[in-house]
Amino acid sequence: MPVKIQDIFQSTLWTNDVINEAPELQNILNSGLFRTNADLERVVNSTSAGSRFELPYIDEPDYTEPLGMDDSNNEISADKISWSNQFAVLGLYARSFGYMNIVEAIKRDSDPAKVLRDILARYWARDLQNRIIASLNGIADKAGDALTLDVADDSSDGADVILNASIIIDGASLLGDMQDNFKFMFMHSKVYADLKKQNLIMTIQPAEVGAEPILMYGNYRVVVNDLMPVIQGDNKKKYVTLLAQTGIFAYAEKKLGGDLPLLEVYRNPLKGNGAGSTQLISRRGFVLHPIGWSWKKSGMNPKINDLNTANNWEMKFKVKQQKFVRIITN
Repeated sequence: MPVKIQDIFQSTLWTNDVINEAPELQNILNSGLFRTNADLERVVNSTSAGSRFELPYIDEPDYTEPLGMDDSNNEISADKISWSNQFAVLGLYARSFGYMNIVEAIKRDSDPAKVLRDILARYWARDLQNRIIASLNGIADKAGDALTLDVADDSSDGADVILNASIIIDGASLLGDMQDNFKFMFMHSKVYADLKKQNLIMTIQPAEVGAEPILMYGNYRVVVNDLMPVIQGDNKKKYVTLLAQTGIFAYAEKKLGGDLPLLEVYRNPLKGNGAGSTQLISRRGFVLHPIGWSWKKSGMNPKINDLNTANNWEMKFKVKQQKFVRIITN
């Protein structure tokens, strides 16, 4: 007898904590790219929470040489140390999955509830990865040349400039003495293939059964995604690679419940001329915010394209305090 969603659905199983146990999502959240912000999480889940949240920080003054003390009547003036704010935005998202497709996947497994949880976790893990990359693209566009190394060739007869070890070092050096803090590389699959041809990519297989392989370039964790921008020049394509430090994103979960359960089974008896249809609806609420930047667009629930748009961001930290650089090659 086929397994039905109703047969394995227990509302007590479907919590954010359980969803986060899936290997694909756990690897992303525990990679160091995120730092769960307790203050932000408390505000996000307060009874008075709205859709925009303040993340205060101290705006330190630039360095100036200290004064030499003497016996004059001159008075020392105080440099201003002020508080400023960056703004983050809440996202509430839902995804519906077809009944029969899921049933086919789970009915052959001895633990169908686990299979169903893994299906959902893999989807939301991919969603988070896409939002990370889109946000980094958007803020890199906003930062401009100060955080961008563009060495791509666009001439009709020039040689392609592909990413290599020397270019990576030059890109990281845009942050001066902070260059050794980078831990992640986000790249297009074409750039990934270029590095593989140079034998610069190492693959690590985690001990956990079924866990996804981890791609490394030296001490950098490599994330390959074709959402990374491809710029069409006059003659050639240019590919964007991003280097990022740990802790670049603050992350907080919005606890759902009541009228917005994390997971819900919905049957519409009117569909199919009365045969009915069954849907599984998965929901998540969270704030994913790059530290040192402020979200400008009004409203909530930013789409991938919104995150990828430079004018939706405002840089709050100085260039030297940023946690990423962008490299453009062929």
